[in-house]
Amino acid sequence: MAITINTSPSGSPSAHDALWHVCSSTASGTTDMKYVFDVYVGGTQLVRVKQFPEPSNGKAYFDASPIIRNEFTFEWFEPISSSAYVAEPNISGEIAVVYNLRVGEEVSGVTTLNMASGNVSGFNWSPNLFKRRVDGLSTKLNKWLTNRPLYANAALGENLFAGFYTNANLILQCQKFDASNNAIGSILSGTTTVVENGFLQLNIGTTALSATLSTTFNDSVKYYDVWFNSLDKLRVYITCNPKYTTIPIHFLNRWGLFDSHRFDLVSKLSMDIDRKSFTERDYKFNGNSVDYISSNNVYYGGKINYSNSATWTYKLNSTPLDDDEWVWIADLMQSPQILLEYDGYFYPVTIKRTTYEYNKHVVDRLKPLEIEFELNTSRYTQLR
Repeated sequence: MAITINTSPSGSPSAHDALWHVCSSTASGTTDMKYVFDVYVGGTQLVRVKQFPEPSNGKAYFDASPIIRNEFTFEWFEPISSSAYVAEPNISGEIAVVYNLRVGEEVSGVTTLNMASGNVSGFNWSPNLFKRRVDGLSTKLNKWLTNRPLYANAALGENLFAGFYTNANLILQCQKFDASNNAIGSILSGTTTVVENGFLQLNIGTTALSATLSTTFNDSVKYYDVWFNSLDKLRVYITCNPKYTTIPIHFLNRWGLFDSHRFDLVSKLSMDIDRKSFTERDYKFNGNSVDYISSNNVYYGGKINYSNSATWTYKLNSTPLDDDEWVWIADLMQSPQILLEYDGYFYPVTIKRTTYEYNKHVVDRLKPLEIEFELNTSRYTQLR
């Protein structure tokens, strides 16, 4: 008896799509035969699945994706501004998971394990609505790992996160321009960076770039370009003197790295309070009388509040988006990890709205983006 793994995922498949493994066995015609699938990550067995052959051809079709996508973590991201290089997520649960599939069989109650095996990597990117299994991670090689158009707005000192995917050594470069589109100084170049796993999380805000490229940004800079080697440039326009307090949002995009979007129009903070109480008599017996008021003219209450829990939501508005930005911001609406930056601190939040409408200028004209974020925390008042 022999097991053959006929097909396994190749390239850089998404763990958020099906990871099909197709196997065959010389014993598949036996009445009680089952395929036995063991999935290992880092030498640890995650699951064992026994599966009957497909009746039409005797093969087994096993999807490993529900198991693998539970192994991802997002704790690798730290929103630092001390360097343009934030992180290089690894393939051990951050940007990808390498798993070992071992296939055996059970025939007449006798189990034989690991008759065939192979290693596969599942990556933490999510397939798009259109061109599923046509457009994949390979389309982003040596490009900015984002769906945003290659321009952004930021103020001096703000964080602006972006990712890059490569198979080459990289040299970070930057060119500043003034309001007349004249270059300010020469092109700034960093040192060669070796990207071990191909994925690079960056902060291309002015503070981080200043620290990495030993330069300064001031009011004379209207915009600047950031790029690696001779690859695509991302242009950042400097904004100034906002009428409202700007609140940046940083989120995990569809490709598994973090993007930023600034909400620079009206923002409104609101609070929801959940009150719990119990009732009691609104009077007290006092010898031959029944009192409703204390000697200090305080009425006795008929209800006692013993616990108040408060949650907060922030309704944010940003400058109207163009068509490409409306497509990109859908990544924010789907993102499982979102951080709201306020006064130098980063707060995990959840989007309250569960629907999203893609807008186009020809139909909707200029329209600001409004999103209500719920802070993932609550506060309790004094217990009674």
